Amino acid sequence: MGARIPRPVLLRRTSRSGKHRDSRGVSLLEVMIATLILTIVVLGMVEFFAKGRKGFDMEERKRVATLLAQEAVERTTARPYDQIAPWSENRTVANIVYAVAVTTVANQPESEMKTIRSTVRWQATPTAQRSVSLATLVYDH
Repeated sequence: MGARIPRPVLLRRTSRSGKHRDSRGVSLLEVMIATLILTIVVLGMVEFFAKGRKGFDMEERKRVATLLAQEAVERTTARPYDQIAPWSENRTVANIVYAVAVTTVANQPESEMKTIRSTVRWQATPTAQRSVSLATLVYDH
């Protein structure tokens, strides 16, 4: 006759009291703890990305302001020396208003030279204003 095939033995967990308990499921407490941990991790990630986005937006506005200041200096220095004069204008880029102002100082730092400074200001937050300035020298030759 054939050899008997042994039946698999089911292992059961035992609690501290020695009673067997079924290990096929999870308790409500375990689900609640896992949900709490997952919620904390997700909230941390959301905050991380929100701060990253805010920092990215601030740097983007600074980059745009720097480009506008550079453009203002180039526009001013492209004029003949005797026509270089202060000017200002407002520029809107991506719904942000940038105030561009160019100032000139004659005979600085030496005679027959002009110092040209371009300053761009924008409202970074409802209570804070930021600015970028670039300066260059032009020689009357």
